[in-house]
Amino acid sequence: MTNSLHLSNFEFAPFFTLRMANTPLRQQLSTMRQSFFDEGLLDEEQVSYLETLENEDDPDFIENLFTMFLRDSSRYIDSMEKALEATPVDYPVMELMMYRLKGSSASLGASKINGETNTLRKFFHDGDMESGKASLQKLKAEHATLKEKLVVYVGVILLI
Repeated sequence: MTNSLHLSNFEFAPFFTLRMANTPLRQQLSTMRQSFFDEGLLDEEQVSYLETLENEDDPDFIENLFTMFLRDSSRYIDSMEKALEATPVDYPVMELMMYRLKGSSASLGASKINGETNTLRKFFHDGDMESGKASLQKLKAEHATLKEKLVVYVGVILLI
């Protein structure tokens, strides 16, 4: 990951939300969290379920999940881009990376990334490489947006 901010202190659990006082920074954090759902970046139901899996035996579950997703999804997207640029297109790599990204984004609840991955898969399977390349660019943009917002969110958490 090229970003120097790691998600090592990332808390994204219900108990965190419940213990937040009415300070402006904590209110900002709560608003940012809700914006993930309002903007369709993350699925609230899926994230709420994942939050229930975090406990005192694994207090960093959500943090680790987001960290792995951002790291792995960046690699998948980079590999897809290289596979599409290859002559001929590296279909096995493309298929594998789309499959992995679809699964990891669905597991995390990364709605827009999952939706764009499905669109990319359709273009790819239909043999529409030009639309597929455009879809990959949109996927990269959605991924960059989610990553940027998560890093900012973590930055606010670190200030509290």
